[in-house]
Amino acid sequence: MVDNLWEWVRPNGFPNRRHSVFSSPSPEGAAKSALNADQIYTVTFPGEALIAQIVGYEDARWHSDCKSLPKKLFSVLSESGWMEKGIEEKSAVAPLWAPCLLREEVESLFSLEPLKSVREEIRSSISFWKDVKLLESVEMVGDVGEIFFEAEEWVLHPFLPEN
Repeated sequence: MVDNLWEWVRPNGFPNRRHSVFSSPSPEGAAKSALNADQIYTVTFPGEALIAQIVGYEDARWHSDCKSLPKKLFSVLSESGWMEKGIEEKSAVAPLWAPCLLREEVESLFSLEPLKSVREEIRSSISFWKDVKLLESVEMVGDVGEIFFEAEEWVLHPFLPEN
C-alpha cells in the first residue's frame, strides 16, 4: 500500500521504483542488503541514467512513511466509519493493497468513496519524495541513503577492497 501511494505522487522525471535497480553508497551498506555479501559491485553507466538517492535513509523500508501512512489511512478510514462497513463497501478500497498499482489506478481509487473524502489528507501525508534527490551522476552520491536508478544499460564491476 505504501509503495502504491509513493507511485501515486512520484514527481515527473524521477525514477520509477518498480523499474529501478537499488544500491548503496557504501560496500558495507550493500553487504547488508545483498543476497551474497561476498558479491559486491560498483556500477557505471555508459549512457543516460535516472539516478536518485533517499537522503538519510539506508533503505526505503526504514522511511518514516512506512509506519505513518498505514496508521494515517486506517485512522481516517476509521473516522469515516469504513471499518464497520460490510465487505462490499470495504472492497472498493481493498485494491489499494494490491501490488504494483499504476499511478492512474491509485488515482481512480481516490475518486471513489470513502477514499475521495480523504484524498488530500492522505496525499499531503506522503513525505517520501521530499527526502529523495535526483543525481546527475554517481559522483554526486551522498554517504548515507539508498540509491535507485533506471537506465537502459549499466555495467557492474566487482568491488575490490583496498588493502
